[in-house]
Amino acid sequence: MGERKGGKMMKLEYDSPGTAWKEALPIGNGRLGAMVFGAAETERIQINEETLWSGAPHDYNRPDAGQYLQEVRSLIFNDRIEEAERLFLDRMMGEPIHLQAYLPFCELNLAFPGHREVTRYRRELDLRRAVATVFYEADGCEYTREIFCSRPSGCLVIRLSCGERGSIAVDVSLSSVHPDASVQSDGSRAIRLTGRTGTRKGPRNWSGSWEGPGLRFEGRLTAFCEGGSCAAGDGVLRIAEASAVTLVFSGATSFLNYRDMGGDPSVLNNRYMARVSERPYRELLDEHVEDHKALYERVSIRLGGAGADERTGGKRRPTDRRVLDIRETEDPSLAALYFQFGRYLLIASSRPGDQPSNLQGIWNEEEWPEWGSKWTTNINVQMNYWPAEVGNLPECHLPLFDLIDDLRVTGARTAELYYGAKGFVVHHNTDLWRAAAPVDIHAGIWPMGGVWLVQHLWDHFEYNPDLDFLRVRAYPAMKEAARFVMDFLVEAPEGVKFAGLLITNPSYSPENAYRDGRDRRRHLTISSTMDVQLIRDLLERCLIASELLGENSAFEHEIRKVLDRIPPMQIGRFGQLQEWPEDWDRPEDSNGHVSHLYGLYPGNQISEDTPETFEGARKSLELRHRSKDRILAWPAAWRIALHARLRDGESARKRLVDLLAGSTNPNLLNQHEPFPMQIDANFGGTAGIAEMLLQSRSRYRNGKAEYEIELLPALPETWPEGSVSGFRARGGFEVGMTWAEGSLIGAEIRSLCGMPCTLRYRKRSIRYTVKAGESFQFDPFSR
Repeated sequence: MGERKGGKMMKLEYDSPGTAWKEALPIGNGRLGAMVFGAAETERIQINEETLWSGAPHDYNRPDAGQYLQEVRSLIFNDRIEEAERLFLDRMMGEPIHLQAYLPFCELNLAFPGHREVTRYRRELDLRRAVATVFYEADGCEYTREIFCSRPSGCLVIRLSCGERGSIAVDVSLSSVHPDASVQSDGSRAIRLTGRTGTRKGPRNWSGSWEGPGLRFEGRLTAFCEGGSCAAGDGVLRIAEASAVTLVFSGATSFLNYRDMGGDPSVLNNRYMARVSERPYRELLDEHVEDHKALYERVSIRLGGAGADERTGGKRRPTDRRVLDIRETEDPSLAALYFQFGRYLLIASSRPGDQPSNLQGIWNEEEWPEWGSKWTTNINVQMNYWPAEVGNLPECHLPLFDLIDDLRVTGARTAELYYGAKGFVVHHNTDLWRAAAPVDIHAGIWPMGGVWLVQHLWDHFEYNPDLDFLRVRAYPAMKEAARFVMDFLVEAPEGVKFAGLLITNPSYSPENAYRDGRDRRRHLTISSTMDVQLIRDLLERCLIASELLGENSAFEHEIRKVLDRIPPMQIGRFGQLQEWPEDWDRPEDSNGHVSHLYGLYPGNQISEDTPETFEGARKSLELRHRSKDRILAWPAAWRIALHARLRDGESARKRLVDLLAGSTNPNLLNQHEPFPMQIDANFGGTAGIAEMLLQSRSRYRNGKAEYEIELLPALPETWPEGSVSGFRARGGFEVGMTWAEGSLIGAEIRSLCGMPCTLRYRKRSIRYTVKAGESFQFDPFSR
């Protein structure tokens, strides 16, 4: 209801076809992803399948790496940082030093003879229905294409229809960039693409080379025609004089798991195609829409005010024009569209049982994508999942947990070989083959990836306090990450900063360099602030989990001893929160990473309850923004949430405008030229918008939780009116609220778990306790 109020519909709309990938519209079912360009005469649909990667099962660990660890540590303690970095890079990096890449699957091409000159063209992506549609007139006939990726069937479906019977003529073909791929006819109305990935000569774009065979893959395309004729020959389907056509594509690979690529893609495709065979199109469409809506419609959002709407003079404004105009024209409804687009992308790219959303979600057209389109664990894959809980899509979080479970296995071997530690470790990147070793360059010398990843298990628990999930899924992984941390920490010797305390060595603050007192540009150090924050979060949460589960174990006692010896956060000479153990922060530093602000967001160690570090974080953010360059891409998205945590709605809105105007493509996917699309900014922007409107936190005392929900903590002046429903808060709550003239009118909070909570709005706070399934109303005007 909130999306339709005032005529506002959650659609991306355009009055011309997409001529480049950044203008195409993304669809997906979690496993298959496709980009729809929408040209009238020659439609191009670029397709990905989540498990088509380069390479094969492989152990990236260097067996003798651990013998160099003590020397690396000694060099760092003795301020011989450059030697330590060279030794680590020469002797301890993974083999090979670069990981494998996520690859394009194929392209589906439609050629419509005689459709060069068309009128009344428009195309759209309906977020509520998850359907991309193209409309136009040619030779006096109205033509429509509906395209969607169905989760229930596992297939991509294309519907071609026309207002005049017998007017559809189209040639349909498949093609692939992979050299070992071919297309054959498969009966009278189907074609089949088969191939195998293999040798790659690299490295390129942070992806490694590969020798030998890789994954087998198969794609099938079948036509179901109403009237007319269909003939398959030379790998092309030729359809003529049809009144309507339904095309169904299924694709699969031989991937079974990160250790086994012996599957049969043909068997999988048989299964997918059996789900659609002989079923009417309308049934397939309705099934798809209902499946998508069950997730998407949990949340609605309306943002309005005295500014531009998506309509001008009664005419809808194309989405690409709205993006171009955002710096000059206030358009709060575009922020609402962007928010729901982020949720749409998460539904489309991350479903239970599938791979998690990677650096480009599931959409990639490059054979050598930048950074391999992998899972980068020093912020990017985590940012992908920031909106999962607050955006009421907890099921979409589950693929990340499956990735963590795999890394608990591969990362255990890495922890033992490299650090002589128990538990598991993950460095800054992983791929389909679940690498956990350090790779790439100095950025890979960061063993905190697993520590950060398991925080997502805790977040999932906090939004739905299910002790069975904590006991079976979350706490075991958290304990293993904590076990590694406690084995990795070493006592700082005399003469070294934090002498006598337990510190990380080597340490690195992703992905930034510092200049020391002698103006030497360096990367490695001891106990960067982010390390301290991540470790404290993990260990304190392990303690809470142990208390909630009634363990009272020796492990709990060991954690308390370690927590007492972890270094504190520090305030530097500018009043800033220091990023490193020494006061090395520089006013001219404009690095996009603000790793030391993890404790503000997504962590919770820095808040108004800790005024010194709260103001230090504010100063750090201010210093980082002194550069004349605008903050773009995912760094802008992160800053939206950081400013929101600082209760600075206007700065949060400015960073959102930076994100939209500076690094958002016409199709609303994020891209910062000259780099390719990177989807983390979409997800981070979605989470940041939510953080402006709703924040929640938890406190634990004596094994019991207390939850606090704050309404409109960072509402900007340019969003004076609006409403939301379905936002989730920690403690198992769903929140809906309406505001006008910049003030809350009312809110309804539904309890899913029966937990007590304190509701805050401005200076008012009220404590509520209701049963599970019941709601309470908050009236800001009542006494």
